[in-house]
Amino acid sequence: MTNVYIKSFARPFYLDRCIRSIRFNLQGYDRIVVLDDGTERAHLDRIRALHPDVEIRSSGADDGKMALLREEKFSEIAERYPSAPRFWVAEIDKDPHDYTLVLEDDAWLSRHVDLTTLVPHLAEKNTAICKLWWSNPAHHVTERSAAPLGPGIEFFAMDNDLAEAARTIWIVAFALFRRDYWLSAVSQAKRLGDERSQFAAALSFAAAHPGLSFAKTERRCVHQGWAVPARSTPEYYGKKLIQHRFMDALNAAWMDGDLSPLHGYPQDFPTDMITSILSRGLADDDVRAWQAWHAADITYYYD
Repeated sequence: MTNVYIKSFARPFYLDRCIRSIRFNLQGYDRIVVLDDGTERAHLDRIRALHPDVEIRSSGADDGKMALLREEKFSEIAERYPSAPRFWVAEIDKDPHDYTLVLEDDAWLSRHVDLTTLVPHLAEKNTAICKLWWSNPAHHVTERSAAPLGPGIEFFAMDNDLAEAARTIWIVAFALFRRDYWLSAVSQAKRLGDERSQFAAALSFAAAHPGLSFAKTERRCVHQGWAVPARSTPEYYGKKLIQHRFMDALNAAWMDGDLSPLHGYPQDFPTDMITSILSRGLADDDVRAWQAWHAADITYYYD
């Protein structure tokens, strides 16, 4: 059996949707484990009430992390709270299984996946990663196969160009990973959002393990949400993308029952609905900044 890990921070309205989508679409998993890095206690209590069988593990970050974020004290957050990548690695390192499914709280399954047939198929092919959603021109498909009761699988060769090869054989989540491969890459992250070090580690792992294969599902099985800008960083905040304001507004709507977790599923929440919720309590400048970001940046991620 394979465990499902969900990396989470302060987006319980998406986390609720993610968990529900796993129940709808995933077969053959053992446990759902939320790796939480600072979601406020009231929101986690609500998640526990809705999903009592889901295991929630904490990095040690408490409500103070969101309080500091609202004050934009980024340096103090980094000094006071543990590294999220180290927390994820420590927890997944305990897992006894060879393969693990890693998601993030703002992503959800949109197609049926049967791990009881897919995982043995990947193990037989010595597969390091099977991406459930990402595709780009660097994927040169060498073989196609279909596990029963699941999606078609495309195996591909690593591109000869190193920059493209890294993007081909690695993604930080939204995939089934050979656990040692995931651990090797993520353990090299120097900070949250450090994908460059993970790319380099993935290439090194591939070079040290000849015969590895890499795969993706033929069709997208995961969608990602874009209701909230992804980073709590000075760079984003400098663009007036004040992440905590958007999260607070949407979390409050979810707590009040005004944001149904499955509204619009399997696509993201409708843009006009998000705009309406944000407009209730945010300044017009904040709403306009969100609309400009969403219109300019998000279409890139959808096929």
